[in-house]
Amino acid sequence: MDYRDLRKKYPVFEYIGYHFQIEKNDLLITYEYNISKQFYFQHKLVFNLGEDVKSKIHNPVFENMVFHLGLAEMFSYWKTTCSPVIDIKAASLGREQIDWWKDILMNGMGQYFYENKIDFTPKDFIEFTSFGKRFNGNLGQVEGDKTLVPVGGGKDSVVTLETLASSSLADAVLIVYPATQYSTRVAEKSGVKKIIKVSRKIDPELLNLNSQGFLNGHIPYTNVLFFISLVVAYLTGYKNIAFSNEKSSDEENIEYLAKNVNHQYSKTFKFENKLREYNQKFLSKIDLFSFLRPLYDLQIAKIFSRHEKYFDIFRSCNVGQQAGVWCCDCPKCLSTFILLFPFLGPKKIIKVFPHSLYEDEHLASLLDDLVSENKIKPFECVGTREEIKVGLFLSLRSYHGEELPKLLEYAKRKYLEDTKYLESKSKEILLNWDDNNNLTPKFSKVIKNEI
Repeated sequence: MDYRDLRKKYPVFEYIGYHFQIEKNDLLITYEYNISKQFYFQHKLVFNLGEDVKSKIHNPVFENMVFHLGLAEMFSYWKTTCSPVIDIKAASLGREQIDWWKDILMNGMGQYFYENKIDFTPKDFIEFTSFGKRFNGNLGQVEGDKTLVPVGGGKDSVVTLETLASSSLADAVLIVYPATQYSTRVAEKSGVKKIIKVSRKIDPELLNLNSQGFLNGHIPYTNVLFFISLVVAYLTGYKNIAFSNEKSSDEENIEYLAKNVNHQYSKTFKFENKLREYNQKFLSKIDLFSFLRPLYDLQIAKIFSRHEKYFDIFRSCNVGQQAGVWCCDCPKCLSTFILLFPFLGPKKIIKVFPHSLYEDEHLASLLDDLVSENKIKPFECVGTREEIKVGLFLSLRSYHGEELPKLLEYAKRKYLEDTKYLESKSKEILLNWDDNNNLTPKFSKVIKNEI
């Protein structure tokens, strides 16, 4: 369907309201949205908190957090029609807040705009209206200094969790479902005793519309994860929320209509700072930060390579994650393989992958996408182009006078001729520490010791 026709036919997206209740220590939240009063949605979340929080939910601070989580979740439904007006009836937003949410829509939905060929440049492309009840402006506070660690099933989460747990700085793990068994197994393997689970349940009507050809696309999910984490941290008493977003996420994928598009926008340092500022001004004094922000993905791969107990239970492949396999045919698989190989070598790498991807010559075009400036960087959470080149260069060290695997031979011939530059770049990346981060000295010291 053409987005212009959809915007005319469905001009208004409404965030109607929310309600919440406690059932057996579980918090249940339901959000209500509609599109021009023709399509109605109920989005549900179940928080398995494992403790009695009834005394904490009947106050404006908590309700404000619930309201904001609904704002983050609404993009999953708004994107079906790209309606030009978003009408917030659930509560009231001030002008500064509306500008912030416009910003996340315009930047966080860049991939969606590009893939659906949407022209977002007109001044009247999107309008927010908000005339609901207003909250009193009090900020949520938590006593103590405990840390909550949101975890997926990939190597970044493993490094954050393992590093913090070994220093007794990880007090609880948060897993957001739908998630794979590997997220749970990673959490259990870490030894952190408290595991909090949250389930997101998409309204089936959304899937129905997708099947009919309504618009679909990537949303800024890390923003959703933050607001879920904030609700959990406030109710269960965690002062810090440690995410696992790294320096590499700052690299864009493509330019579209004079705007840089980044699949990982909500993982960037720029957005982290905006999120922290918004949280501190309108929501809480809970501290959110990315524990891995100072590091490149290649450095994280090096740290991960020391934790062999996770080799068979982590998965970074989005294609094969639900089935519990590496598909070995996608950008995420190839990027992860290249970044890990220099530290594992040809024998250990097959403890992670079913075979060596360097033997797969048919992945040459995928390799070009990851490395070449003339290609569109894949819309996945992958290493920077320079990191991939360095990973390939360092992989050569495993082959002393031997015939190179076909894909690595291809890479050497096409991308690895300037050995002097690559040698220098390798040292620069592996010894990197980026001071552009939000770590307190306590957390900074722990991760710095791992480099």
